[in-house]
Amino acid sequence: MAVPLTTAPFPTLPVHPEAPVLEFAGVTLRYSAEIQALDAIQLTVHEGDAVALCGPNGSGKTTLLKLAAGLMTPTTGEIRLGGTTLTAATRAGAFQKIGFLFQDSDDQLFCPTVGEDVAYGPVNLGLPPDAVRERVQSALALMRIPHLLHRPIHHLSGGEKKRVALAGLIAMQTPLLVLDEPTNGLDPAGARALVGLLRMLNLEHGYSLVVATHEIDRIPEFARRVIVLNEGRVYRDGALEEVLTDIPALRETALDAPIITQYFYWLQQRLGDGGAIPLTLDAALRRDDA
Repeated sequence: MAVPLTTAPFPTLPVHPEAPVLEFAGVTLRYSAEIQALDAIQLTVHEGDAVALCGPNGSGKTTLLKLAAGLMTPTTGEIRLGGTTLTAATRAGAFQKIGFLFQDSDDQLFCPTVGEDVAYGPVNLGLPPDAVRERVQSALALMRIPHLLHRPIHHLSGGEKKRVALAGLIAMQTPLLVLDEPTNGLDPAGARALVGLLRMLNLEHGYSLVVATHEIDRIPEFARRVIVLNEGRVYRDGALEEVLTDIPALRETALDAPIITQYFYWLQQRLGDGGAIPLTLDAALRRDDA
């Protein structure tokens, strides 16, 4: 398998195994004196977390993810990856600890073939060819696309591009993945399959996830925690059941709960049904069978 030419290896970041995988400490970002994208963001993501990041358009979701990945610099505050503060000196090595999936896969895939693209990061880590091949094969198998190894990038479907881009992050073996609207542009079957892969990465392989999404109905399929941004601030941060069943609070930020949750919330309000409000169809069926 051909691999792209290497550039200077990424700098090595210190390892602090007991530290959270991601911390925002009073992070503010101003584009100008009049435009503030994020305001005093305070949050922590621990190893094994599966976090859905929600909010209306313009609330700062993509900006927060780019800051976490070192692609932007905060105006004030600190961002720490695995205990290491991102600075001008450490930012270039951020991709050893965090993988960023762009909303548009064409912004991420740039090599001629799938194998070359997935190999690009490991090559730039200075790994020997055998180790690079092993990482590429493992990442493609995990994404269930080993048959695409030699496929030209421009011959891929939208769903295949998402999986290849994700395989490139997995090949870097970063403990934290942040994904910007990963199901954007996918049909329902493709979105369902991709969300299933995210759940598998978290529960079976230990990856920590922060996923920005507008698809509220899919959040219970992979997340256990929800952070809601509104006007650049953390509006809610809590367990899945706590945040997604608070219909009035969600509506204050122009968000809707999952459809099944809205239905049972309506029953509770209209009929005095005091049962637990389900987040998924399966949970609703189990509730009725109980």
